[in-house]
Amino acid sequence: MRKVACILLPLLAVRTCAAQSPVPLISTALNCGRAGTAGSLPDGTDLQRHDIDLAQYPNAMCNDGTGAAFYFRPHNGDGFADRWLIQFQGGGLCGSPADCAKRWCSVDTAFSSIGMSTSRAPRMGTSDAGISERRADNPFANWNQVLVKYCSSDLWSGTAKNLIVEAADPVTREPKVMRIHFLGSRIVDAVIATLRRQGGRTVRFTLGGANTELPNLDNAGTVVIAGASAGSGGLVRNLDRLTDALRRTNPRAVVRGLHDSGFPPDASKLDASTTVYCREAGLCSYSQIEEFEEQDGQEALWRSRVDDSCREWHRKNEPGSEYVCNDNFHALTNHLTTPVFVRMGQTDELHSRTMIQLGYTVPGQGLIDVNGFARLVREQMAGLADLKATAHEGTDISVAPGGFSPTCKEHEVLRGNPEIFNVRIREAGRDYRMFDIIGNWIEGRQPSILVSQPNASVCPE
Repeated sequence: MRKVACILLPLLAVRTCAAQSPVPLISTALNCGRAGTAGSLPDGTDLQRHDIDLAQYPNAMCNDGTGAAFYFRPHNGDGFADRWLIQFQGGGLCGSPADCAKRWCSVDTAFSSIGMSTSRAPRMGTSDAGISERRADNPFANWNQVLVKYCSSDLWSGTAKNLIVEAADPVTREPKVMRIHFLGSRIVDAVIATLRRQGGRTVRFTLGGANTELPNLDNAGTVVIAGASAGSGGLVRNLDRLTDALRRTNPRAVVRGLHDSGFPPDASKLDASTTVYCREAGLCSYSQIEEFEEQDGQEALWRSRVDDSCREWHRKNEPGSEYVCNDNFHALTNHLTTPVFVRMGQTDELHSRTMIQLGYTVPGQGLIDVNGFARLVREQMAGLADLKATAHEGTDISVAPGGFSPTCKEHEVLRGNPEIFNVRIREAGRDYRMFDIIGNWIEGRQPSILVSQPNASVCPE
């Protein structure tokens, strides 16, 4: 038997190993894979599935080795032929082999193998809800629509292929050795290359008897790249790189980011000495936590690729601090130069619950609670207006961010109709919805950032 080269990650009590011998994939090693209640895609008739060609893009694989896929619908009307909305689906993550085993088996989590594979993804299409919905009050309704299936569990940033890991079967507790991929960054590259017809092949829409060719992304006039929750992490980690790639062959392309449900309070300004990280792992400061993730945690496991200019800036200006580039908040507020619109609920039920359970303290105010969470979100959302002056790369930001922050608790809203179309913020006697503020931001009108005060939002019931 050939040797397996392993790296010990002692605080996680696991080993990650470079695959050099035949070891079963996670789908074979664990027979408990089942559907959870989060991270799935519904059947539908509006967006058609397209499987990435693994012969051409062999690294575009999910955690379990199945090929990546996206769902699409061509534009409606010649005036929209050069307009694109590309979404990265959200759906959590797994940052250790033990967590990935639990995720696969849907043990102690609402996520499951559905978010690690395309084997159960709908074959004929998925629902067009939220910002894909065909309705008159949706400015994206007639654009070319692409929704990329999330199946890599790595915030769309991994480059690790054929990792061999050890973890207990979450059901039987039997120790297992298995193979897994974290190739989110490679999936992004393959999808964009496919849409740009770099392999010389076209993508055709055939649902409902149609036979329509999806335009070439290289001819785009406007491209909005969107992500919610884990998809927003993928947006931060890939947006500037994708903008550079698209504009290299099409300088006229206008690229924008739409970032949803990924802007919780800045952890670097919180006290971590009261957290679970400190109590259980001795990681008692922001820098200790981020350094651990870089060297021995999830970023090391995934071999993650993050914003390139962030790494370069820190190597040049603050050597040894490159680990902060794994923090999506830091990268967004200091190093993204592609214009981005941020939507964040002030009482986001997932992020607020997570920070409360972890036990962060707001300096001078005590343990964080929902009210403290909301107050911090309001402050940092308002601060987006000054980003050109405060960001490390602020001089390269051509358009200041836009933003929309209702008091609502709903998490990951881009694909939900009530969470998009029914939410309002009242300001100066007028009700605004997110699309109103996005339109202002794109057209250079005010307000381009709208942050709700308490009791000034209409949220889904």
